[in-house]
Amino acid sequence: MNISSLNVIDISKSKFTLRDIPLFSELSVQQLRQITSVSKLKRFSKHENLFNEGDIYWGFYILLKGVIKVYKVSLSGKESVVHIVKPFNVFADIPLFEGGNYPVSAQAIEESLVLFVPKEKFLELIKIEPEISMKMLAGFAKRLKSLVNQLDDIASKEVPNRLAKYLLKEIKNTGTDRLPEPFLKLTLPKSTIAGYLGTITETLSRAFKKLQNEEIIRVNGKNIFVTDIKRLKELSK
Repeated sequence: MNISSLNVIDISKSKFTLRDIPLFSELSVQQLRQITSVSKLKRFSKHENLFNEGDIYWGFYILLKGVIKVYKVSLSGKESVVHIVKPFNVFADIPLFEGGNYPVSAQAIEESLVLFVPKEKFLELIKIEPEISMKMLAGFAKRLKSLVNQLDDIASKEVPNRLAKYLLKEIKNTGTDRLPEPFLKLTLPKSTIAGYLGTITETLSRAFKKLQNEEIIRVNGKNIFVTDIKRLKELSK
């Protein structure tokens, strides 16, 4: 793939432009070309780490294909999933301006393709084109708000409520939310979903069972079908 043509990428038969990424939505085509001109394409195998918490910060990433788990490990060895990155999202960008090393670790849950934007080259670019950083601030604010909402959910909601919100989000992402019986396929390990929801696998399994017993969802292997979308929405609040 010619990296200079990354302004428009054809992946999995769906056309995607870098401007579809919230962080870059206000940038011009020329500014996007300037960013891709200093970037590198990288592939990571399933379970391969992109970086570890405490590593020297070299730059940020744009996920083009695959799934990335961003996580922290406590002193006791407990893993907490901070973010599950899906295609066409930016991650590891916070230290870019804040400084310091990588504050989290990142691992490919499946084979993944990323666009790596080196810190030094990007900072040199925005010195020449300061308008780029100004336009990206709105995107940073949106991502920060999302992380704050996630922490608020973990602190104030029970696991079934968090699970309901997660299922609604995933259903919307799959585009089945308007069907009579919305559905999704669980592509992530339950341990990863549990970590993202701030719980453990056993508690997550009980939450799934609760939704099944209340006939809000039905489960067929890894496929989750929503039989009562109204109650699922009420539970997510």
